[in-house]
Amino acid sequence: MNTRWLGTIMLRIGPAGNPPNRIRGNPPRPLGWGKFSEGVTAMGAATMPTGSPSRRPLWFALGAVGVLLVVALIVVLVVWRGGAGTPSGSDTLPGTRPTPSATAQPLAVASAAPTASAPAGPHPANCEAIYSPAMMATFSETRTLNPSWSSDPQAAMQAGTQDSELASMIQSAEHLTCIWGSEGGGSDSGLTTNVVFVTPEQSEAAHQRLNTLGQSCYEELGGIRCVAESAESGDGIAGESHFLRDGIWLATHYVNAGPDGYTHDMVGTIWAGA
Repeated sequence: MNTRWLGTIMLRIGPAGNPPNRIRGNPPRPLGWGKFSEGVTAMGAATMPTGSPSRRPLWFALGAVGVLLVVALIVVLVVWRGGAGTPSGSDTLPGTRPTPSATAQPLAVASAAPTASAPAGPHPANCEAIYSPAMMATFSETRTLNPSWSSDPQAAMQAGTQDSELASMIQSAEHLTCIWGSEGGGSDSGLTTNVVFVTPEQSEAAHQRLNTLGQSCYEELGGIRCVAESAESGDGIAGESHFLRDGIWLATHYVNAGPDGYTHDMVGTIWAGA
């Protein structure tokens, strides 16, 4: 025998063809009446209530998909950051300080080299500065240093050489002219020395010209010494002495004048303590 509950009414359905028996409660109502019509067919057979299936499996599926998306996003970010390297100055986040990828190397600064117009050697300011007191005393006994007539550019013996090419080189460079002569004017004796401030190129050019002229050149006193002297005659002796060192060229021309050790005295005075 099958038993079913409908609301507050219990019906016992007997064998086919027998009317149902009332057990308790209100008189039986026709099947399909009211809210119970959804669960009973017209033939009197009961069915399971219809409706929407449970949504719980759907939420589980959506949750799983969300987790997979988050995991995939994390993997993408890790891979991207791992290949991006250290951010450059243009893509550094605000408020952060970029880290240099390598230690900056100091830039090499070349030391200032002396210019061609500024020789590195001594630079005497006047003629008195190139002689020792002893030499000044010896010459002053018979001659005058730079007598008044010697200031005339047309005066004789303005250059410490008889060679026109060397004289042109002297006049084109910064120089001092030191003339020892007679106070009364020109005579048959005297001496002229030019202190010429030259570049290494000018010094070498002078040296080569002296060699070409046939002067005797040799190393002496830390520089190059070149000398030439005429044979003694009825007019006396004339000659030249040149000394090149440290941007200074001492060019001397003499006629019947010039004590022994004249050039050595100038070198010892100009380069005193060197």
